[in-house]
Amino acid sequence: MEVNEAETRFIELMGVVSQRNGSPRISGRIFGLLILTGSSMSLQDITSVLKISKASASTNTRLLSNQGVIRLTTLPGERQDYYELVPNPLIKMTEKASLEMSDIAGQVREAKSYFQEEQADVIHRLAQLESFYTISANVLADISSKLDKLN
Repeated sequence: MEVNEAETRFIELMGVVSQRNGSPRISGRIFGLLILTGSSMSLQDITSVLKISKASASTNTRLLSNQGVIRLTTLPGERQDYYELVPNPLIKMTEKASLEMSDIAGQVREAKSYFQEEQADVIHRLAQLESFYTISANVLADISSKLDKLN
């Protein structure tokens, strides 16, 4: 499979987006490639199209799989593994982010309980931080729900 200029630009854009979000650029490029193809691809196909090492492709497909946006699959009669987007990967991404924000809100809430009343200024700032994470979790859950209705 060869990619044209528009596809290459999109794949690179997704790499940059991934990197800006703290993930490896290659994981974003793989995600972008799978979005474009809309079908399963072998590790060899991914390495060939993106011109990356098999080790790098393997590491980053595992990362994307752990993030819940791609999955390992097989094709009848084929011995090699293939990777494909999970159904509704954008919903999975927002659901996971919402759960993470909610979890952090709970951790901040617990940490806030360790402080004494005379540290009211600290408690107030922690309450604001907790609210930030709680509101963010709720907004992301709402986005996920709206994305689900589009399907």
